[in-house]
Amino acid sequence: MNPPLELNTARLRIRHFAPQDLGDCIRFRREVFGIEEDPSAAERWLRWTLDSYHELAQLSQPPYADYAVCCRRSEAFLGAVGIVPTVLPWAALAGDPADDYLSPEVGLFWGILPSQRRRGYASEAGRALLAFCFERLRLRRVVASTERDNIASQRTMVALGMTLQGNPLPEPAWCQVVGHCSNPGAPG
Repeated sequence: MNPPLELNTARLRIRHFAPQDLGDCIRFRREVFGIEEDPSAAERWLRWTLDSYHELAQLSQPPYADYAVCCRRSEAFLGAVGIVPTVLPWAALAGDPADDYLSPEVGLFWGILPSQRRRGYASEAGRALLAFCFERLRLRRVVASTERDNIASQRTMVALGMTLQGNPLPEPAWCQVVGHCSNPGAPG
């Protein structure tokens, strides 16, 4: 079984969510994703996330999950990052919008509380997660996707060394801009 993911940077600690993070999860979902919900919905999400850590590790599967991003000094909750399964229309991105077939990829996601943005936390956390994906998981390629108007996320992708491509297809909406980078240690 894989040990719990914990990554440390100069300023951040990236760790598994814990049951006591429910209040932060509710706030995060509301402030970052605009999800206004009954607290029981966030509690179900948190329980599912905690269960997924255990179940994926038991099956020796990649740690597809969301992780809390905290300040190393104070342990204050700043946001979340994740390793997520995603699908991309590679042929459309390469210039053939008639080919809308999707291919599975491993993706990164990040979200920082609005009060904590513009401090480089998304890039710092993303860099740590990208290094984990390349060095420990030995992934050949990692992707991220966002909407056309999410310039901050696109800037984070560039800061992570990703190449950006626009999706000529209208769907999926969350995949209007795709960033991708290859593991520098992988054979050509």
